[in-house]
Amino acid sequence: MKTLTKVLRIMLPAICSLFWLSGAQAQTYGENIFIIHDAVGQPDSTVVIYLEILNENWVVAFHMDLPLPDGFSYVNGSAILNPARKINHLIQGSLLSGTNILRIISFTLAGGPYIGNSGIIATFALNTPMQTADYLLVPDSVILGGINGDNVLSGVVNGTVYITPQGPVPGDANCDGLVNVNDVITTIHYVLGNIPKPFCFANADLDDDLEVGVTDVVGTVNIIISRRGRY
Repeated sequence: MKTLTKVLRIMLPAICSLFWLSGAQAQTYGENIFIIHDAVGQPDSTVVIYLEILNENWVVAFHMDLPLPDGFSYVNGSAILNPARKINHLIQGSLLSGTNILRIISFTLAGGPYIGNSGIIATFALNTPMQTADYLLVPDSVILGGINGDNVLSGVVNGTVYITPQGPVPGDANCDGLVNVNDVITTIHYVLGNIPKPFCFANADLDDDLEVGVTDVVGTVNIIISRRGRY
């Protein structure tokens, strides 16, 4: 009974937020959005960056030039497409000659679109600097290639990498180093198709399946309950 009461206390604000969002704010993005999700890492380590495409039109390729912040470097060969969204697509990541600008290109020789209209499209890894700070990831020259060879991009969401002593915390969807009801609400925002900011996808994806859904919301609640039970 005590456990049920704890769940209700944690979930009630989140449930209220869910009803408000579904009725008043179904979506906050446009037609074809390229997203660099926020991430948390530790100094002098590596951090995985998650890229997402929300698309109402078919997308067959994408291109991004990303100036890396001071102290960051690209982990060679780390750019990987999400198997759930690719058919026979390829991806390549490399630094532009003489710069610290990371170029990522994904395409298909067959011309078919990526699978689905939302979700992680690719990931890549960066080596992190020694200094703890918040570092912006602001891409240039973003292209979402449509089936007619045009750029169908309608918006870009920049990312932030938070370099902290403790690093990533499972369940910490809003990237503040804590796990509480605010993370449940943030995750629900994302599940409903909104773009919460900040939002650390890797922290919210508790089962590491490159999707954030209801099971991750429940998992976050379980983390909160288990930590409260220690006191």
